[in-house]
Amino acid sequence: MSDDFIENVFSSRVRIRIIRALIKYREVNITKLSRDLGINYRVIEHHIEALKRLGVAEERKFGRIRIIRLVEENPKVAAIERLFRELEGDSQA
Repeated sequence: MSDDFIENVFSSRVRIRIIRALIKYREVNITKLSRDLGINYRVIEHHIEALKRLGVAEERKFGRIRIIRLVEENPKVAAIERLFRELEGDSQA
């Protein structure tokens, strides 16, 4: 993993909270994510776009509904998930 990738993925607390939520939910609507995290929809949207550019998250659209999920096929995402689970003491999940 390059330093730029790591710095960009973990550059803000909001991105870290979004990644944590995506690990928990697997797939989630942006509106629910915004509501659950208590963060403005536009702010969430900005960080989701950054995570998509980095290849960490992807979006599916069903009409007006936008579903976000982690790109599980990406080995970097798998490493991020392992890191979060290990640090949170949930290495069994």
